[in-house]
Amino acid sequence: MSKLMLSMLLLFSGFLITFTYHQSSSSPKMVQLNEDAEWPEEFEFQQQLLELEKSNKQLREELQRKRTEVVNLEDEIANSEKTVSDYVNKKKQLQLLAGELSVEGEGVSVQLQDAAYIPEDGQVNDYIVHETHVFEVINELLSAGAKAVSVNGQRLHSDSYISCTGPVITVDGVQHPAPFVIEAIGNPDVLQSSLELTGGIEERLQEDHVDVDINVERVSIDARSTLEGRAS
Repeated sequence: MSKLMLSMLLLFSGFLITFTYHQSSSSPKMVQLNEDAEWPEEFEFQQQLLELEKSNKQLREELQRKRTEVVNLEDEIANSEKTVSDYVNKKKQLQLLAGELSVEGEGVSVQLQDAAYIPEDGQVNDYIVHETHVFEVINELLSAGAKAVSVNGQRLHSDSYISCTGPVITVDGVQHPAPFVIEAIGNPDVLQSSLELTGGIEERLQEDHVDVDINVERVSIDARSTLEGRAS
């Protein structure tokens, strides 16, 4: 009986020892398994963070490219606007020279009129204004720097022609009776001085019995389209 009891006690003690050993040896393995389970998750988070940083860098670079493109586009638009503005100004200058736009500015007005008195023994033709007199005044004004010239309100151009028919003159097909008012836009002091020089155009006209009246004033000259309308 005592041997059986001793055997049972030894068997039970061995079982406890074995169980305890297994418990103590298996516990580290459980901890190790938990650490191994957390590592892939942390690694995945790190990978996601790296991907986000990479994506943010690409977006920043793309944003910088877009900003550069916007700046370049703004520069192109500004240059285009300047180019268009330059073209518009050149176009206006050409239109002014071609007479397609009305012009206004400081200048002079020269009135040429037939002589008020004709002697009994005088020839009437020697006391009236001829196209040559008008030509002389116009040429003098242009030589003095006139930018635009008109005769009785009709603007002259590079292809204009003037002819005389009795007491009237014809400018580009439009007839004008005396007195003839020649207006010019330019530096009024220069224009006036050029006409009134000693031995100049004013004295020559007076010698031809033409009444001359020169005034400095603001001048307005119509565009070509208006004049063509008159001629028609």
